[in-house]
Amino acid sequence: MDNSDTFKPVSNNIEYSSTYSMPEEFTVTGSAVLYRVRKAGKYFIIKTPKDNSGQSLALLQREYDLSIGKQHPHIVNIFPYEPSTIVGPGIVMEYIDGRTLTQFIAENPTMTERKRVFKQLLDAVSYIHRSGLVHNDIKPDNIMVTRSGNDVKLIDFGLADNDAYYLARTLGCTKAYASPELQAQEKDIDARSDIYSLGVIMKELFGSRYSGIAARCVKERKEKRYNNVGEIAKAIDIRDKLPKMITLLLAASLIIIPLAYYTFSLNSVQERVETDKKVKKEQTDEVLNRITYSIDSIGNIYYSLVSKEKYYEFAYPHLGPYYEAMSEYQTGVLSEIKDTELYSLASAQYSKAYSNCLKKIVEKIESLPSINDSGLSEEEVEFYRTLILSKQPFTPYSGK
Repeated sequence: MDNSDTFKPVSNNIEYSSTYSMPEEFTVTGSAVLYRVRKAGKYFIIKTPKDNSGQSLALLQREYDLSIGKQHPHIVNIFPYEPSTIVGPGIVMEYIDGRTLTQFIAENPTMTERKRVFKQLLDAVSYIHRSGLVHNDIKPDNIMVTRSGNDVKLIDFGLADNDAYYLARTLGCTKAYASPELQAQEKDIDARSDIYSLGVIMKELFGSRYSGIAARCVKERKEKRYNNVGEIAKAIDIRDKLPKMITLLLAASLIIIPLAYYTFSLNSVQERVETDKKVKKEQTDEVLNRITYSIDSIGNIYYSLVSKEKYYEFAYPHLGPYYEAMSEYQTGVLSEIKDTELYSLASAQYSKAYSNCLKKIVEKIESLPSINDSGLSEEEVEFYRTLILSKQPFTPYSGK
């Protein structure tokens, strides 16, 4: 932020250091006051406690000790802890010319920008988790987005925790984003607590786009959440690629087989011309009709299997056996045709019939609802997900 109305001049009674400009009050949190100062032509933030009690100073020193070693492009840079700045004891840190995540969302950014910002946040949180630290206060107010480049900067490690400082921790988390175990101040809080907070933020950032992923992040019991940030990133990647995979499979069937036919035809023009007279129209029609009937019969079997499924996730796996069946048919039937011209015509007929059947099956699969968007209870979704992962057929949830 660089709006002069945001900053309040500090009383002139302060004895200012010659190395800093006159401080301006930047913001006030529950336990600290942040000032903006200028030194050597560059802005900095000085974070000081609201009071100079022994506990407040100890917590400020602790925050510095936990955050000083963190070097990451999407985490605020921490500079020295100075026991005697122009506004008292404080942590000198990077000044971020930006806005909070909430303000960023209010600007209605594109989905591409939202995904890029969230990926940067995941990178930052993954980094602090790998260093053995839990942030404990991941919320939009602690996620800054720079005005130049829309890059994330995760701030405020005042409630962060690691094993060495567990007993010294004073919790004051923001309830709307805090995990149940954090609010209850349990003793075994780990990275999955931050994952809960990320799930709440996902809903605000993406709406219903990744509702299934966000729902798993905010499970009441941490054992049912993702174990680490990497699993969230992988789930998002799979969710983004799934529609493209189906489209590519359909496109491949429409392009690759006809292309192979035309390539073969060009290489065998002379041979086709020589055998044209040998192929009778009645024989050709009989072969082509038999191919169409066989492919339609196989397609109808799998279309019937897909139509009987209740949810998309159970229908989609039927595509694998269908591809195998069509591959076996192509190898077992077309490869037996020795006549060059008849083989070319049969290949074209196979490609056309196969593409029509595949399109029909894929459209039916895509018309089915997902278990993540059907208003099911958490227990039902978990039950069906277990069936899918173990490759078991659909079984109605009994509630037991």
